[in-house]
Amino acid sequence: MHTPLNTGLIVTSLAGLIGWSAPVLAVTCAPGGAEPDAAAVYEAVAPAVVTIEAVGDGDKAVGTGFLWDDAGHVVTNEHVIQSGRQVTVRFSDGRVAKPIMIAVAAHLDIAVLRVDATPAAKPITRAPSPKLKVGQWVFAIGNPYGVGVSLSRGIISGLDRPVDLGAGRRIEKAIQTDASLDLGGSGGPLLDAGGCLIGMATAVVAAPAGPSRVGFAMPVDLLERAVASLIGGPDKSTGAGTGGLAEPKALGIRAEDARPGVRVVSVAPGSHAAALGARPGDVITHADDRPVSDLADLAARLGKPEAGNMRLTLQRGGSSRTVEVLLASAKL
Repeated sequence: MHTPLNTGLIVTSLAGLIGWSAPVLAVTCAPGGAEPDAAAVYEAVAPAVVTIEAVGDGDKAVGTGFLWDDAGHVVTNEHVIQSGRQVTVRFSDGRVAKPIMIAVAAHLDIAVLRVDATPAAKPITRAPSPKLKVGQWVFAIGNPYGVGVSLSRGIISGLDRPVDLGAGRRIEKAIQTDASLDLGGSGGPLLDAGGCLIGMATAVVAAPAGPSRVGFAMPVDLLERAVASLIGGPDKSTGAGTGGLAEPKALGIRAEDARPGVRVVSVAPGSHAAALGARPGDVITHADDRPVSDLADLAARLGKPEAGNMRLTLQRGGSSRTVEVLLASAKL
């Protein structure tokens, strides 16, 4: 998808074809300095990188993601999975998993997927409070144009860049880099010289004519706040959720914040939710007789270990009803 900017440039999302494999090595975060060991960075980080495929109505998008934690959370761009009715995650060891649940902050172009089984790969190491500098070395992992897994190297060309991604998505403080970010790299990691995560590849700005391209990545501090909100309730630093969409796969619904409550946006035919009579426009107001404030609140409850049979109260117009659903397999 291409979105014209008033500068005459074009913002391009990076969804495409992806795949890789590599052993697990240790990483040591390094902000810059001497020329880094590119091979060591790739070998250490690649096992934490995954392929994400989203199949929709006649369309297929393939992009990148990476393992966030030991609980099986995978982070990517929302535009990678946006139109997919069936989403799969492929790990570097060849294992394929279907997400139990997907939560997104659409306005930030961030998606979190949770899978049941993960390989032995350790999650990607996040740089602690990175103090980024223009000119420092960075790496990006991706599969440009489907030619194969590639590691590209570059520098940070600029910081705090505002980037309008279109469709209501915007990054206020993006990292600008000359490392190669191309189709197939959406959701891939941007790494420092030691192989630690400093951002997520999100967009490329290209001139309408000519080879000039500029890559942008979402900074890791923004990712951490959004992911914490999506998988654990309200953001710990602001007390507010991210306000995106959530898709509990076991229920077969797509939903958004109603504040208070969660509004059903769509219901998949033949799904659990359809069998219970849920319809677009219904608002989930209570879970187990306790008020639901927003998506982050509902996601936090679905993610609790004791979640099993749960009573959901649905409001439609001026009436409400309570249904009982089995959510043990729908935890975020």
